[in-house]
Amino acid sequence: MLNKVFVCLEIGDGGTGAFVPEYPGCWVFGHTSRSALRKVKVAVDEWCKWMEKHGERISSASGFEVEIAEMLRVNYNPVEAGKPEPLFWSETLPVSKKDVTRTIRLMEYSRKDLLDLVSNLNYGCLVWHPKNKPRSIENCLRHIAYVEPWYITRLNVDLPCRYPRNVFKMLDYTRDIVIDFLRDFPREKMKGIFQPEKDPSPVCNLWTARKVLRRLVDHERLHTKYIEKLLQIYAKNTKKAKENLQ
Repeated sequence: MLNKVFVCLEIGDGGTGAFVPEYPGCWVFGHTSRSALRKVKVAVDEWCKWMEKHGERISSASGFEVEIAEMLRVNYNPVEAGKPEPLFWSETLPVSKKDVTRTIRLMEYSRKDLLDLVSNLNYGCLVWHPKNKPRSIENCLRHIAYVEPWYITRLNVDLPCRYPRNVFKMLDYTRDIVIDFLRDFPREKMKGIFQPEKDPSPVCNLWTARKVLRRLVDHERLHTKYIEKLLQIYAKNTKKAKENLQ
């Protein structure tokens, strides 16, 4: 009997988002729900390899079938940057200390991946903004740093907001704030549904601790993949520019 991997679908105009609740940071986008489901199989395999890369033993991802656990139809495109964040039923369950500890561990993995990509980049590469792309690498890093504590405020928690100007110091500073909160996660915030008072969304203003934990992993992994693509474009453009000078 094949193992089942349960998926949540966010289906909108122009695209579909899919994530695996059991594997935080495992998500895909597709033009249709069918293409998104196909991509999930690849994403699960990549997620398992990602975990193994960071020293975790994961059972083989082969021999499984994807099953839809939840499906939400929305009136926006889930593929677009800055989209709303709907609340799925699976994310209304309370979280445990074990869930929080796991999230911290996955955040450590994603941050290592990110810093391995960007720590030694020169300033020109950091601020380079290609056409038809929403962000430069530097802007993307600032966005990551800003959004992590913002997710915590979705639980109606106040956090410091006077961030350093240097982007790498900002990444360290906001990560420390978030990890400190997670390590001392208030029990009253581990359950229930919250309507953020700060920066409320006009589309979906419902959050839970489980939703926040997932987004803390998803978000940085999403932008790390974006930065990987930017670096590939940058390398091609640099090579082409050098060839033109010869």
